[in-house]
Amino acid sequence: MQQHRQEQVRCFMQQSMLDGACGTHVLAMILVIFDLAKASAMHNMSQRKHGVAAAVWKVFGPKYFCGIHAQEWVELVNSLALPLKLTAKYATTERVDQHALNWLMRGELVALVFASVKHQRTNHWALAVGVEGMACGAKRQPQRILLLDPGGSEPSFQAFNARLRLSTTGATGSCQVQQLPLPADDAKLPTALWHYESESWSAELVRLLAAVRVRKLQ
Repeated sequence: MQQHRQEQVRCFMQQSMLDGACGTHVLAMILVIFDLAKASAMHNMSQRKHGVAAAVWKVFGPKYFCGIHAQEWVELVNSLALPLKLTAKYATTERVDQHALNWLMRGELVALVFASVKHQRTNHWALAVGVEGMACGAKRQPQRILLLDPGGSEPSFQAFNARLRLSTTGATGSCQVQQLPLPADDAKLPTALWHYESESWSAELVRLLAAVRVRKLQ
């Protein structure tokens, strides 16, 4: 994005090895992309006394090392009274994959929460910025979700630094090809498994826990 001085501004926020603030970093990236806060202010939010960055730190600071669940993230963001509209879908009651793909295909920003299928070491936030896949005429087949992952390194010459690739095997390794076409809003979608891929971390099989569409109000 560009500020009023027409200078290029980095929106990526990198998480450290010690904190559990991936959800906070995702929010910071969203605020910079929507031009609701300066990147320099978000980098120093813990030192700020006034403004959006200070307000974010006041609310999210207590969660910096312990992490945050999706429902609480939505509640805290709404409590900031920013010009943002959040729409959240949770895996316990919704087809998270369906909503995330539909939103991304419309050019929306989506905050995703995903967890490892085989172990408990991964429970993570990332900002979804697009999709990759195949198209034949009007038929589209999304296959990969593109991420700005605060846990990874800063992207170079591309708009993402990690991907979620649709799995073609089940959690046990057996052959289980999963078709995931872009459905209508009222279509049913099977629960999908995704391979998390990044240059910074080992690949692993994950499942989406929540998706939060974030829109800037006019």
